[in-house]
Amino acid sequence: MLSELEKELKKEKDNLSPIYLVGGDNPYLIEKFVEGMVRKIVPEEKRSFNWVKIDEDEENALEKLQTSIRTVSMLGGEKVVQFRPRRLFRGKDSNREERFLNILNQIPRGTYLILTAGEDIDKRTRVFKQSKKKVRFLESHSLKGRNLHAWINQQVKKRGKVIDREALFFLEHAFYNKLYVIENELEKVFLFMGDQKKITRPLLEEIISTDRVLHDKFIFEWLDAISKQEVHRALEMLGEMLSQGTKPVYIFTMLARQVRLLALCWELKKKGFSQQEAIKKLGEKPYPVQLGYRFAGKFSFAELFFLWQEVFQVSERIVRGQMEWQPSLEMFLFRWKDYNKRKTRS
Repeated sequence: MLSELEKELKKEKDNLSPIYLVGGDNPYLIEKFVEGMVRKIVPEEKRSFNWVKIDEDEENALEKLQTSIRTVSMLGGEKVVQFRPRRLFRGKDSNREERFLNILNQIPRGTYLILTAGEDIDKRTRVFKQSKKKVRFLESHSLKGRNLHAWINQQVKKRGKVIDREALFFLEHAFYNKLYVIENELEKVFLFMGDQKKITRPLLEEIISTDRVLHDKFIFEWLDAISKQEVHRALEMLGEMLSQGTKPVYIFTMLARQVRLLALCWELKKKGFSQQEAIKKLGEKPYPVQLGYRFAGKFSFAELFFLWQEVFQVSERIVRGQMEWQPSLEMFLFRWKDYNKRKTRS
């Protein structure tokens, strides 16, 4: 299914709006929209002059915007002015908003203004409501589920390849909806494949950076081994991560993050919050929370409290110079094993 931005790019040039306001939480699609518009409007040889980028955080940004709109390009022809608002659509400065609204009335023929506001839009503000009367407002949304799969399939199809279902889910779980990352990883895959046509999960696992996949998925698998008191397997997994060049401080940082997230999920689940409610409340991406909810039932409150204390102890040993990262993480696992032995005896 095409997004609003993709549909707009398919329009004939005569049907384009002179002013666009682009919002939403998907910076990748916003950037691709701007690039597509520039390709449609400005010939390649003129882009260095006829594509102007201004950020609201620049000094005298509104003056630069007004000047860029009024000034005729040295090379002539149509041009695109891209402006990144950061506070304008938050409704904090009425004088600044008025100046901006006046600028919107001054767009000459042959100039296209694209306002890439992203998530910095409050739709309740006067400046947004007034702007909407003068611009074409488009929103980019994070791709999830079928939409994300369709986007991945589209990227693969462009290269004359196909991807199987298991590989699709692998990319989704490894990188969620980080489209820049998925695009970069797919580029590596395409180079590696050569004339090979089908992308499979084993192929992805062979090529894709282990550190990236580790980010959520592998750490939760490590926690799974810990929850099942499979200390030997947990030690093997720790050794595997280290042998592949993963920095111990990174492993510890992710461990601390996931133990904390697990405890929060445990509490919210007990209070009757749904996964969707928890995602909103915690401000997290869906995948880590979904895993947190799945794993939360494997731990008691006492176990999670013990794990958090031990995470703190790892940090203390490092800060005081008592132990290096690797042996300290190994000690964490052995202390967990001893804790469960004592708990079983009692």
